[in-house]
Amino acid sequence: MLHVLAGCRFALGITDVPEAATAQHFPVRVKDTATQTLTARPVPIVGVPPSCGTQVSSSSLDFETSSVAVHVLAANATTVHWGYTFAGLEPAIAINSGSEILVETATQHAGDDFAKMIQGDPGIEDIYYWGSEGPRVSTRGRTGKGDGVHILTGPIYVCGAEPGDVLQVEILDLAPRVNPSTNKTYGSNAAASWGYQFRAGFLDGRQREVVTIYEIIKDEGSGNVLWAVPDYQFEYGNYMNEGSNTAYQGPSTACSSTSGDLGSQEFPNPWSNAQFQFRNNITVPCVNGMQQWQGLYYPGLITPHPTGTEDFSIRGKFKVPVNFHIGNMILAAATNYTVDSVPPSKFGGNIDDRRIGKGATMYYPVEVAGAMLSLGDCHTAQGDSEFDGTAIETSINAHLRVTVLKATSLPAPVQSLQFPLLENNNEYVVHGFTYPDYTNQLKSPFSTIYKGSTLDLTMTSAYNLTRDFMMRTFGLTENQVITAITAVVDFGITQVVDGNWGIHAIIPKWPFSNNSAPYSPAVFPGSSKPADVTLLTTL
Repeated sequence: MLHVLAGCRFALGITDVPEAATAQHFPVRVKDTATQTLTARPVPIVGVPPSCGTQVSSSSLDFETSSVAVHVLAANATTVHWGYTFAGLEPAIAINSGSEILVETATQHAGDDFAKMIQGDPGIEDIYYWGSEGPRVSTRGRTGKGDGVHILTGPIYVCGAEPGDVLQVEILDLAPRVNPSTNKTYGSNAAASWGYQFRAGFLDGRQREVVTIYEIIKDEGSGNVLWAVPDYQFEYGNYMNEGSNTAYQGPSTACSSTSGDLGSQEFPNPWSNAQFQFRNNITVPCVNGMQQWQGLYYPGLITPHPTGTEDFSIRGKFKVPVNFHIGNMILAAATNYTVDSVPPSKFGGNIDDRRIGKGATMYYPVEVAGAMLSLGDCHTAQGDSEFDGTAIETSINAHLRVTVLKATSLPAPVQSLQFPLLENNNEYVVHGFTYPDYTNQLKSPFSTIYKGSTLDLTMTSAYNLTRDFMMRTFGLTENQVITAITAVVDFGITQVVDGNWGIHAIIPKWPFSNNSAPYSPAVFPGSSKPADVTLLTTL
């Protein structure tokens, strides 16, 4: 049974969906809601579950598929939350354990090129809409001041999930969201002020934020995704920098003090930002009914082109292998306040591990009833470290299977789980952070988490979690684990840009299995497939 959230229409690329519903592979679509008014979702009393096993919406449209329940959750202004998570949010949908769900996600960087990534896509238009009455998604960031950037679809209430349980999320498929007006998909990479290059420095000494727009290239015959290519670059908000060659003044919007209706301890209910003061205590004044945003101060703004800095010389310079993955998949934390979507923690979030793609299974410790799963910040490609601050940020649709593992019968690998665990066919991946549980470890978590991360602290955290995991999973002593780690485990820098830095440990399963066949990894230290052509042969 395919359960569709009310007001939504989908074309799916899954083999057991009827032919009438399979227009093309996974370009999940919604009806045009860009002109509809946004109805605020009331804040429920925390602890009272929704109607489980059915949609939170008032009606549904069913398709017979198989015995498996496949739910669908569209991305639009009523089904996303922007830049934060909160246990008090009303779920966008409720599903039973073991259900499959198709989830639309929208990139928070779509505003970098309105024509390519927003215009003509009704669901994305709805999310980004900012008219004279203000933004349709009014609360952006954990305090509504832009302190948190990710567009997260959800929350998904998983029936039967309770604190102490573990939520298992299998990623069955990921596919780029196709804009129906162009039949293309684009992504954006922002080399931003929080990227490592701002710490390392620039050759000419001029700090600058540069956005690169990428196109996802498909085979014209099969429609299969081939790779991504850079289309053009532009500088963002750099008119204030000495030597800038542009008079670009940044995006402008109709004046809005922003307001919301969150029932957290930090806000009156309802709340408003009548002083026009945003992240980092920046005030954006209202002048003649308009606000001029002179930099990356608030998420979801749309860059008007041309900026005067567009540079198309990058075309044809290189191509990028595609590796679709979910940058931010998060459960609600057991807090009575909103949680910033940027720093990852034990409950998941902005892990930005390129391995969290198709075929991966994630395990998260559950802290609140229903788990309250949300996801977004999807990527076409990213290298370890997410060096310049972002990946190729892309609107992508996910096919997931979500299962509750009860606390009373947890398998050894996820007993006492205190971090997001990844499993695939060959490996376990442990995710360590500078502060594994920063909302509880830090007295003022949101004012200090961006200041205290170091690779030393992060490596210590990753090692401690890896040691404990291997002792518990494989029945090893501490001495045995130490030598096993140095012999077979690879540590890598996941990201150094999300406030709470990440280091992951890749643990192969083969050394601890009964498999007697020779181990043949694709890549391992000290060995690579010899190149047919080397630098020497090309000189």
